[in-house]
Amino acid sequence: MQKHYLITGGLGLIGSALANAIDTKTTILTRSTKNKKRLKRKDVKIVVKDLNNISTNDLGGTDVIFHCASTVHNYHVLDDPFIDTHTNIVGTTKLLEACKKLKKKPKIIYLSTFFVYGNTYEKTGKPITEDSPTDPLAIYPATKLCTESIIKLYGKLYNIPYIICRLTNVYGEHEHFDNKKKGALNYLIMQAVLGKELSIYRGGNFFRDYLHVDDLVDALLFLESRAENELFLIGQGTPVKFSDIIKELLRLTGNKSKVTQIPPPRFHDIVGITNFIADTRKINSLGWKAKIDYRQGIKKIVTHYETSL
Repeated sequence: MQKHYLITGGLGLIGSALANAIDTKTTILTRSTKNKKRLKRKDVKIVVKDLNNISTNDLGGTDVIFHCASTVHNYHVLDDPFIDTHTNIVGTTKLLEACKKLKKKPKIIYLSTFFVYGNTYEKTGKPITEDSPTDPLAIYPATKLCTESIIKLYGKLYNIPYIICRLTNVYGEHEHFDNKKKGALNYLIMQAVLGKELSIYRGGNFFRDYLHVDDLVDALLFLESRAENELFLIGQGTPVKFSDIIKELLRLTGNKSKVTQIPPPRFHDIVGITNFIADTRKINSLGWKAKIDYRQGIKKIVTHYETSL
């Protein structure tokens, strides 16, 4: 019997990549169809609806929900401090309320973020695991962490199975390149493709874990049938200094761009993470490992951007 999947935020970078990879009945919940070109499948049902208006009728027959709908950066506090709460906490609670009324409870796979850890790596000097202390520095990760707790509570109260996935920096060819708040790496890649100046915080002297969206989709589909009521940190698993990413980007684009070092603004210093190194042994121990390193991933994006100009 084929499974029926529902993807909230289904036309985002991750949601659309998931929809394209699944080969059975799939429904997308989205507030807007403006990114419909990301969707390659023609047989996906698209429901245009805000998550806060979801009902049990929208979930009938659903086996698995990939819950991707979310805010995506720290900056809303500067202009709309309630949007993170409304989207992440209230929206997810509405989804859970609809799920609890179903006789057959769908499994919820929730996409959280490494931002919930804040600067724990700086404090401990130890690679981050699922059990590392959390210390969110902004409203966005604070609401994501709160939502994790709400999902766990509903799981216990109403027997709704779940998997919580804390993702490192996710990137891919179909991310927007004109938004420095979200997809900053893609923005820099396009700047380099165009031969424009690259302004880098602290000269790129910090560590990150960049996970290509294709690897993430592979990990999510891998976990879906192998885990329940668990938390996983999903990343590439190999730390990379951001300055090395820039060096590789310049090499791939012919060293046309001038690189300048700039200090981060005060807001970034308050809410930003300095270094992040992920310990992905938990998911690796189940048999999954990322396949695309940052060199391969950047090359894929550069090629995509160059052919689209």
